[in-house]
Amino acid sequence: VHRRGVEKMNLRSFGSRLWPKTLAGQLVLLILGAVILTHVVLGFLLAEERRDAVLTERRGGALARVAAISRVLAATPSENWRDVLKVGQSPQSVMRLVEQPDADLPMSDISNMLSARLNQALDGPAVPARVHILSEDDCREVEAREKDDRKKHHDDDDVRDGGRDHVREKDWKKSWGRYYPSHIGPRFFDHLDCVEAPLMQISVPIFPSGGSGAQSGPAASSGSGDGSGLNAPDVVQPVVWLEARINGMAPPPRVVLANILRVAISTLLIGIIAYFLARRMTRSWAVLAQAADRVGRGDYPEPVPEKGPIEIRRAAKAFNRMTARLKRFVEDRTRMLAAISHDLRTPITSLRLRAEFVEDGENRARIIETLNEMEQMVEAAMTFAREETANEKTRKIDITALTEAIVEDLMETGHPIRFHGDGASRVYPCRPLSIKRALGNLISNALTFGDLVEVSLKPADDGGIWIEISDDGPGIPPEQRDQVFEPFFRLETSRNRETGGIGLGLAIARTAIRAHGGEIYLEDAPAGGLLARIYLPPIAH
Repeated sequence: VHRRGVEKMNLRSFGSRLWPKTLAGQLVLLILGAVILTHVVLGFLLAEERRDAVLTERRGGALARVAAISRVLAATPSENWRDVLKVGQSPQSVMRLVEQPDADLPMSDISNMLSARLNQALDGPAVPARVHILSEDDCREVEAREKDDRKKHHDDDDVRDGGRDHVREKDWKKSWGRYYPSHIGPRFFDHLDCVEAPLMQISVPIFPSGGSGAQSGPAASSGSGDGSGLNAPDVVQPVVWLEARINGMAPPPRVVLANILRVAISTLLIGIIAYFLARRMTRSWAVLAQAADRVGRGDYPEPVPEKGPIEIRRAAKAFNRMTARLKRFVEDRTRMLAAISHDLRTPITSLRLRAEFVEDGENRARIIETLNEMEQMVEAAMTFAREETANEKTRKIDITALTEAIVEDLMETGHPIRFHGDGASRVYPCRPLSIKRALGNLISNALTFGDLVEVSLKPADDGGIWIEISDDGPGIPPEQRDQVFEPFFRLETSRNRETGGIGLGLAIARTAIRAHGGEIYLEDAPAGGLLARIYLPPIAH
């Protein structure tokens, strides 16, 4: 049971890997599946109709040929019948003359239909012609009966006076039947194989022109008494019967290779057309996805072209409206914060001037310190707001070179910091000042509370970039790692309050990284301090 479950899961996984991931691929696959299924169903139906049409044509041709030969025999002297039959033989059909047709053969619906068609072609003879469809078993049964008849009459000929020479001297009119193989006898049936069944056996009565011999043959003096009407005394009996056996009556084989080739060519042509149509329809979705990714990174691209199907045009129009509203909202908030900052600077400056006239030196120093702190908070709030608005333009830079330059600048000033990387150039579209500010805040935080800081850069598994900053300081408790990213939040136990700033450094850093579609994760460093991991996602193409 476990192995069966694993095989089922593997099969499902294999099918999911083969299934196209793009909308264009799924549309093409859907169209090709419908085309192939339609071709298979129609091909099967048309093949059956073709088989029936070919089989009907073969049967109709055979009936017409036998009817024509019967008319020739009726208009030809009996001494020339042998030559006529020789001309009528072919690899697919053999003919002979017999006294009476085999009345024991089964009649099916198809046999009755073909018999009626043949009698209509013969203008309704007094004694109707008969058509039988012989299966392989029927064919072998007929062969066995004919073999017994030949053996029986061969023995009878041996005891006659004069033997076969006496028989050959008889008049043709009295020696036609199946009993004399030296004339037009059963030997003409020998090269038809019952394996090629079903066969069609046709029995046509022959009435010579003039009708003088209608009662002169053996058929006129014998009656079967079986109610078939073939030898009824009140009906003019035929002089002889033309019996033809025709093979090739099996339905023609299905042309599998040609059908497969036809389906393959049609699928290829329709697949090419469907591919270009699907690409044209989904191109607008790709443009919309790229624009949405840029908006998520803090950019505000040009309005998306409203082209393609009506559903895509509606989506593009709604996206453009949303982008315009979002941009207007951010700009309005930025102007509001700028106005608040300007309005706050005026009273702060006024209070600073008034504080200079305070005679008490201690109070004057405290007032000025409070005003400086208020001014720093206003400037920090403006910086935080500017990061969220992300007015800086996006451009491609070497993110490895940028990080290495920041570390080298700090190393030159004597800070304990090192950079680890493979030195490979990694071009990444971003806002350089925003990224530099985020890295500076995280590195500054690590240098403040650690004795050694290590910075590394490496590629992510999905094509993105990891930037890691670790220190050997006291770290941050796990339960407070999410709170430190909140604006104006400061640690009071594990961090020095006097050197901890006003609590916007990590908030600004995360805002800048999230504006690029990335994220910042805080973990325990291997050396016991804090490990800040910056993830920048791969570029959407």
